[in-house]
Amino acid sequence: MRKTAFREGGFREGLEESLPWLPIIVAVGLLLFMVLLTGLRLLSPDPDDVTVEAVPGFTLPAPLRPAAVTSSAAPAPSVTGSRSPAVRPSFTRLPVRTPSTRPSTRPPAVGRPSSPAPTPTVTGVYRVMAPYDREFIGEVLVTNSGAAPADWVVELVFPDEVGELRTSWVESAPQATLSRSGDRYIWRSGAPVAAGSSAPLRFQYAHTGTGGQPSSCTVNGAPCFYS
Repeated sequence: MRKTAFREGGFREGLEESLPWLPIIVAVGLLLFMVLLTGLRLLSPDPDDVTVEAVPGFTLPAPLRPAAVTSSAAPAPSVTGSRSPAVRPSFTRLPVRTPSTRPSTRPPAVGRPSSPAPTPTVTGVYRVMAPYDREFIGEVLVTNSGAAPADWVVELVFPDEVGELRTSWVESAPQATLSRSGDRYIWRSGAPVAAGSSAPLRFQYAHTGTGGQPSSCTVNGAPCFYS
């Protein structure tokens, strides 16, 4: 009967009596574990605290470093379908030449002086031969100073005080051809003047006053001389 009672109630009562000591037991176990762990650490040396005494003539080798691995193989281009990958052309930039800034050593161009106009070989001299009250007789002496015969053209322009032309002629030579354009009177030679010779062109004009000088006189485009 006692064994049965112990089985039914003795274990429970013993367990209830030992519960207050359970935390102390656990704490003591933890303390023993920590003491054991600390002892193990003290007995085993720390690799960082190990010191190596230097030996004369002996140098520790430097730690080996892994070599950098370079791959010479180009990455394979991705192929989509049957098209080949696009290849971009490479361009080489050519050097740009800058213009030289050296001063020019050439002397400045000197303009050639213009040659003087050639002296005309056919010239004319104007004069009033015979002045009258209401008219006058004038002359243009045409002279050829060249080495060959030459034609001539005499052109006269008079001011308003000189009136109409009465007559004109070439003395001792073929007669000239007369034409008029406005206030200009133009005579063209009927025959060339021989080299070194002269042809006197004479004319008679009506006028008022005593004037008989023309406002313009030319022979072959050159101004006349006056006497």
